[in-house]
Amino acid sequence: MIKELDSFIDEVYREPYSLPHNNCIHKSLKIKARAEELGQRADLIGCVSIVPMKKWHNFPSINLHVYTEIEGKKVDVSLDPGHEAIYCKNSEKKLIMPVNLSRLKRIISKAINAGHWPRELPGRGLKRTDHGY
Repeated sequence: MIKELDSFIDEVYREPYSLPHNNCIHKSLKIKARAEELGQRADLIGCVSIVPMKKWHNFPSINLHVYTEIEGKKVDVSLDPGHEAIYCKNSEKKLIMPVNLSRLKRIISKAINAGHWPRELPGRGLKRTDHGY
């Protein structure tokens, strides 16, 4: 990766983790935006993470999780160094059922713009208008 992007990723990694203010989604969006500014292809990946908590004899915590993929390389910096001491290193999380959220957004947007989105939602009686549903 680009040296400037590597240093930015390290800065974001060192930012303190906070569930409501600086969680995996916030950090991943920051990295994705910076990578795209620098001309790199970046995607958000959503998944389920299984995180062993060292402090509680590796009792697993199961959570929804988001990370960034830049040019096909996984960048997961959600936990800062202090939280890694309590839980586990970001690289040791077990990530299952990954879904490329950026690609999903592109597919849905393309379908809506091409007019392939359903005019009516089944059983709801909602019809598509120029302003949405």
